[in-house]
Amino acid sequence: MSMNKNERLLIEKFKMINPVEKSCEEDAKRRWKTVAKPLFSLGKLEDAVIRMAGIRRSAEFEIKKKGLLIFCADNGVVSEGVTQTGQEVTAIVADNFTKCATSVCIMAETAGVDLFPIDIGMVTDVPSVTDPKDKVMYGTKNMVEEPTMSREQAAQAVLIGIRKVKELAEQGYDLIATGEMGIGNTTTSSAMAAALLKCEVPLVTGKGAGLSEKGLLHKQEVIGEAIRKYDLYEKDAFTILETVGGLDIAGLVGLCIGGAIYRIPIVLDGVISLVAALTAEKIAPETKEYL
Repeated sequence: MSMNKNERLLIEKFKMINPVEKSCEEDAKRRWKTVAKPLFSLGKLEDAVIRMAGIRRSAEFEIKKKGLLIFCADNGVVSEGVTQTGQEVTAIVADNFTKCATSVCIMAETAGVDLFPIDIGMVTDVPSVTDPKDKVMYGTKNMVEEPTMSREQAAQAVLIGIRKVKELAEQGYDLIATGEMGIGNTTTSSAMAAALLKCEVPLVTGKGAGLSEKGLLHKQEVIGEAIRKYDLYEKDAFTILETVGGLDIAGLVGLCIGGAIYRIPIVLDGVISLVAALTAEKIAPETKEYL
């Protein structure tokens, strides 16, 4: 299969990833032992700081600027009745991100984190969020009927995620967290998780934003139908992404890879970003050390 332009660009980006600097991790371990406290008493926090030292190539790094990238997109599978609400909610919440009118805005403000919502594929333009250069398409296709996006569109979305990390790196950000908004994205992420892990659909599919038991069973049936239709248990990670994934997930895949390229620690939050991280790791294995 010949590669499209976006795929070729992605391959070039992958070549920019280098391993973390293990010597800096060792330096950070030694520094912890000089701090007046019981040894290893800060547990996972110490481990995180040690890992960040390797990522940042310095045991004396500082975290001064923190950013949260929120990829917003709509999913065609919503037409199968797998959600409680319609796609209009995606645009409403995306707009609210710019008005400090969501819980994540309040938490980000408290933690000193700058928030960046990105319209990578909503069905509706939102003037406060939408930027044409960041938008791949107006919502994905219905995975039951056809692949959610083309291979070129999937690669374009991943490249946008990488570019967003580059932009924050150039602005001096030291830490980036993952975010997403898109009605139906617990269906796309569950479909990807089942295919990537080669496991039964019910193991990785929940009620999302409050489906009934009947709704959950239907959601699982829809995902199972898509996996069987495209024989996804036998497909590679990128094919799974373009076939049943969402543009928000594709953007997050790019964010994860971008962290590895530009040496910025990426903080994962929630199953959807973890599915994106798993996809990124399977596409570019070196990415794992930066997450």
